[in-house]
Amino acid sequence: MRTLTHTLRGAVLNRLDRAVSRVAVREHRLIGTAMLRIVIGVGTVMYCLADYGSRQFFWGPNSYNAPAEAAKSIPHLGFSLFLWSNSQLWFELVFHATILVAVAFTIFGGRALTLVMAVFMWSLYYRNQDILEGGNNLVEILVIFLVFTVSNAYFAPGAKRRRERLRTDERPTISTATHNLAAYLIVFQTAVLYLTSGYWKIAGKVWQDGVAMYYISRASGFQMFSAYAHWMNNAYLGTAICYFTIFIELAFPFAILSSRAWVRKSVTVSVELLHLGIMVFMGLVCFGLLMIGADCACLRDEDYRSLWARARRLSTATAGRLQWSVRPAPEEQHA
Repeated sequence: MRTLTHTLRGAVLNRLDRAVSRVAVREHRLIGTAMLRIVIGVGTVMYCLADYGSRQFFWGPNSYNAPAEAAKSIPHLGFSLFLWSNSQLWFELVFHATILVAVAFTIFGGRALTLVMAVFMWSLYYRNQDILEGGNNLVEILVIFLVFTVSNAYFAPGAKRRRERLRTDERPTISTATHNLAAYLIVFQTAVLYLTSGYWKIAGKVWQDGVAMYYISRASGFQMFSAYAHWMNNAYLGTAICYFTIFIELAFPFAILSSRAWVRKSVTVSVELLHLGIMVFMGLVCFGLLMIGADCACLRDEDYRSLWARARRLSTATAGRLQWSVRPAPEEQHA
């Protein structure tokens, strides 16, 4: 009995040691967090520039949404730099600073710049919540976690040198554990969102009947793609898209936990295609883009490496076929 207890204790300690080593020794999901950083930055720039000519109407001191009314709708602990002053000069400074910070955040990343980006992004969102598309609800949470991650280990100046420095240090560190825990929280928050969304869809009658997409295509609040409403007249296509959406959203939280890489990659790519369709057919560009960024953070680094290797093989094979197709026939060479 004592031997069995000793064996079980050793097995538990070994598992605990491996778990601590995984969390505290090597940073994970570096590529996904870098892609999330880029998407948040690009999405914020697009959000500002899309209505740049109407910035006074939407966010200015003389906006239809008066500063006093906007302040009332800000949630507890929320704030907006735009509401600190009714000065026109202050508004222009904060608005253009938001664009500049978003550009710098997209290019450079880093924890300090992420915190600054969070402040300006919250300020922009809380200045006028009437025109938000919905993706902001998730991003407002994810950007908090992103502050604690190494979001510039890829796709940023000095990223290669930064990765080499991370790999040379094999000791458990608080910084590494903080990054991994924050990255896992990003994945957890995204998974909860999809699970909740899928549950409410499957409980709704219009989704059960497969007619939700038909009613969405008739909504007047979106800039619909002209052919979308026509396609949704097809009962089979509309029902298939409804059930596919429910299946993918419910499968996503379990897929990202799967040990099978093809399950993780196929379900994540399917969800991203779903949001790409929302961007194209419903005109919710910022919403779809931000959700794709959250999806990207859920894949592991090895998933991206395998996808990149497969893309390179496909590119090489395609280039080889094109070269073969344009090669002259033997009689043409002798001529």
